[in-house]
Amino acid sequence: MSTPASRSGAMRAGDTDRIQVAQLLTDAAASGTLGLSEYESRLSRAYAAQTYDELDRLSADLPGAVTRGRGGPCRPAPSTLLLAILTGYERRGRWNVPRRLTTFALWGGGVVDLRYADFTSPEVDIRSYSIMGGQTILVPPEVNVDSRGVAVMGSFDHGVDGEGSAGAPLVRIRGFALWGSVGVKRKRRKAPADTAEG
Repeated sequence: MSTPASRSGAMRAGDTDRIQVAQLLTDAAASGTLGLSEYESRLSRAYAAQTYDELDRLSADLPGAVTRGRGGPCRPAPSTLLLAILTGYERRGRWNVPRRLTTFALWGGGVVDLRYADFTSPEVDIRSYSIMGGQTILVPPEVNVDSRGVAVMGSFDHGVDGEGSAGAPLVRIRGFALWGSVGVKRKRRKAPADTAEG
């Protein structure tokens, strides 16, 4: 006969629980507690986890691991607008990815780097518009991508190399490019020593 504790650990985890563990893993990687390869491995398993037991096994040995509130709705970061008009923008490093993100470049350019970011929703909608400018969206290996946009005398990437992991966040990219470009690239994270070099 199972105990109440074992029954609750075998309960199905929700998106909020997976996102909380992913953020805890990112904290551990940022502090050097987890190496890059172990971080990426645990992160993929966290997004694919179905039960609280699976999530607890991935985070039990980390500082800050506590029994989280089980379930509840995701609370995405507020919608964000990134503008580059005759200039540029960069969104890099550790930041909270909102459920909806709009980017616009007019005679300018920008970079949205999702590799080190914290996802606050299992699905992210990015609307990207480039007019005589260029933008690049960098996604980490585990994230799933659906990119569809329209280009007139420019380019809008529809495909991205590689497949994401089951259960990982889905990033939908839509928009258009007029005499400009929207590039979508899957890139691995760099080890901390590599980041210092460039």
